[in-house]
Amino acid sequence: MATKHEQVIDYIRKIPVNHEISVRRIARDLSVSEGTAYRGIKAAEMKGLVKTKDRVGTVRIEQSLAYRHQNISVRDVVALTDAKILGGSLGLDYVVQDFIVGAMKEESIISYLKENLLLITGNRENVQKLSLNHGIPVIITGGFQTTQEVIDLADEKKIPIVSVTYDTYSVVKIINKVLSERAVQRNLVLVEDIYVPLKKVKFLRENETVAEYWELSRRTTHSRYPVVNDEGEVVGVVSAKDLFNTTPFTSIHSIMTKNPLVAKLNMSVASVTQLMLWDNLEMVPVVNEENQLVGLMSRQDVLYTMQFTRQSSDNDYRLEALINDKIKSLTTDKGQTYYQFTSDGSFGSNLGTLSETLLGAIIAFVGHRYVYEQFNEFGVLEAFNYFYFEAVDFNKSIQIYPELIYQTRRNCKLSIIVKYGKAKIASAVISLNMLIKK
Repeated sequence: MATKHEQVIDYIRKIPVNHEISVRRIARDLSVSEGTAYRGIKAAEMKGLVKTKDRVGTVRIEQSLAYRHQNISVRDVVALTDAKILGGSLGLDYVVQDFIVGAMKEESIISYLKENLLLITGNRENVQKLSLNHGIPVIITGGFQTTQEVIDLADEKKIPIVSVTYDTYSVVKIINKVLSERAVQRNLVLVEDIYVPLKKVKFLRENETVAEYWELSRRTTHSRYPVVNDEGEVVGVVSAKDLFNTTPFTSIHSIMTKNPLVAKLNMSVASVTQLMLWDNLEMVPVVNEENQLVGLMSRQDVLYTMQFTRQSSDNDYRLEALINDKIKSLTTDKGQTYYQFTSDGSFGSNLGTLSETLLGAIIAFVGHRYVYEQFNEFGVLEAFNYFYFEAVDFNKSIQIYPELIYQTRRNCKLSIIVKYGKAKIASAVISLNMLIKK
């Protein structure tokens, strides 16, 4: 018979996609405690079955390849390390988010054991048992085996124990690299992460009239709406500017903007944002593979997301975060803002100089940071002209001087000069589209 925890997950699997999930409702329907329901929801989230969305709540989502790309399981570790499965083969889909090297005393290890952990150890039978009894998978390094008693325990608990020929350092290096890569993938924000679902969206049908537009606008205080046909497919977008020289009886179909930009759930927010800025759009309809309306994404949703991800701890793995850590904001005696970048070997070329390619990335990053610090605006790169004059050793500190050429409400252009001491080593002119806060 399935445990209560498994019953909750099975219940969630049967909930239709995009429907909200409530702890109290699950607890009532399954006659379980709210604590059990909550833990089941969190487990379902780890399996890619549900997602918690800001200002929406926890909703059922389609489990897709994105989940498998974002998480690493013991099965993945076995494949990466060519490990031999000793026991607990029924638990190979256990999700790993962190690991610990069991090289300390047993009583000290206990305080580190937690959910979604992987323990790496040698031929320490007591540590292996301790980990399995706490529901934590075990990797035995150095090619060591274990006793039949431990294998039987792993099978009983359905918790994997595997053996690898690599030493502990090599295993740690392999797993840490994969976890870092997956953390970056998790931080890639998709439209499905932030869009407003259909039941919270107001829209018009193409056979409705201007009078119905004004009535909807009066009730919602919005001015832009997706337009759909009888099959729910997006056929246009209508806004207040489309209503000039119309009567209350004018059909929406005759005045709407046809073939609008639409976003799909698996598109990245960054790519959609770029298109929104190019076309000066305040909102974009979100559609499924059949072009049917499933929600919408607004400029405000994008701004909120960019502010949140800017502070996300997962950003620590990204190149931009590494650049940001090495850049200091300074001011000249005349009050001009400039930035100092201190390089290390990771930014060097095979010639021992600061990589000219990475220098271009540093310049672009400084442009974004300057705009954010000076104007409290998020910029999206539109154009980048880069001139490289002179090489500099990778372990030197360089100074980067941005200067505003011009700024409009939706665009700005910067001139950026890079110096090492008095020598001018590079310059660039970059243009940024601005995300306006409304």
